[in-house]
Amino acid sequence: MPDKNGLIIRKHSAMIQTSVGNLTLTQRKAINFLIYVAQSLGPKNTYQTTVTSIKQACNIASTENIDVKAQLKVLTKTTIEFNYLDKDKKNVWEISALLAGCRIVPKAGIIEFAFSPFLLDRVLHPEMYAPLNIILIAGLKCTYAVVLYEFLRDYLTAPSVPIITIEEFKNLLGIDETKYKFFPNFKRNVLIPATEEVNLKTDIHCHYELIKETGVRNKYSHIHFFVNKKTGNLTYEKNQDIRPEQPDFSGDLFEQLETSNQPVNRIPEEVLKEIPEKYRVKSLLDEIVKRLDEGKAVSYISLNLRYALKKAKDNPLFYAINALKNNYAGFDVEVEAKKSCEKKVSVQAIQVNEDKKKHDDRILDIIRSLPPEQYEPLYEKARLINAKENPGNPFFIRDSIVELKMAQLYTESHEKNGYQSKDGD
Repeated sequence: MPDKNGLIIRKHSAMIQTSVGNLTLTQRKAINFLIYVAQSLGPKNTYQTTVTSIKQACNIASTENIDVKAQLKVLTKTTIEFNYLDKDKKNVWEISALLAGCRIVPKAGIIEFAFSPFLLDRVLHPEMYAPLNIILIAGLKCTYAVVLYEFLRDYLTAPSVPIITIEEFKNLLGIDETKYKFFPNFKRNVLIPATEEVNLKTDIHCHYELIKETGVRNKYSHIHFFVNKKTGNLTYEKNQDIRPEQPDFSGDLFEQLETSNQPVNRIPEEVLKEIPEKYRVKSLLDEIVKRLDEGKAVSYISLNLRYALKKAKDNPLFYAINALKNNYAGFDVEVEAKKSCEKKVSVQAIQVNEDKKKHDDRILDIIRSLPPEQYEPLYEKARLINAKENPGNPFFIRDSIVELKMAQLYTESHEKNGYQSKDGD
């Protein structure tokens, strides 16, 4: 059983040392939380948790369920290759889906999920494991930091961390073989940020040594990590403003929502968020369930709760219950429809911005993966243009700003070549 005060899971070493492809930060946090649920409840064919709980564990801010569904969908399609680094000498190679199946119960805010028999056995009965605090992991912002932390935590009590090849380490991190072929890019964008965040935000401290390939002067082939546990309480003396961002999440939440017949489990999360914790009592929750059973819309309930809890000076609970019965908010379908339309427009605008950012990130990844003979001339060209257009301003010759100009030049060049190719057809 995990420590519910700290939300500690016992994660099998073979699950930590895996090759799982390019899982996102959120997906890695999600699978850890689902392991916690399974270890808390013991052997079952299927498990239950709440949408709210997994959002808090993964730092998903959206009130919609679209993000949660998208992350869980990826987990059902992702296979996990056990014992990638061959730490567990007793076990043979094995592969399984991270999540066998999942569903969200309509209007109840409940997630039901199941692991495959192969994976469930390792989740519930890990012979070799690392104890991981999923609240601490939830505060990490870098995907690679999560993987590095789990990997090093697994070897914390071992005599040493094994020396591994750069390629093995990239595979462990889930980095596609086409990315970061130019080692300085890998070091700058992956290795340094991951180790810095692990050292800043976790209970361990690490450093590494790079080992060059025998007979090759300037090519690194292996990496050797060193790790030790921090002593005493975690402190941030150098900069008191920099602290791990942990979610508002505790073992108590899991206990409160564990029983499926509680009325809170039948109430949509967008309604629950309108009710302060101190007012989530049975009388109000039962009244909400009654209104839902009558067919009242979620927006009707949310508006009346918001209205009552804002207006009530005395006995807010009594006022809220009567507001739900008598429609104190004067629910207006047209007003709500207008708000819904505006929200959709806003979501679409956000999506456009996200698509542009993904496109820009894709171009940056391409130029960072260029071989030195292409990368360096392009870098110098971009640097000279920035220096000419912004004379005397050192900001525009910083590496990150120069790379943005490189991305612009690269895009313009390929668009121009594309047009020329069409003209020649």
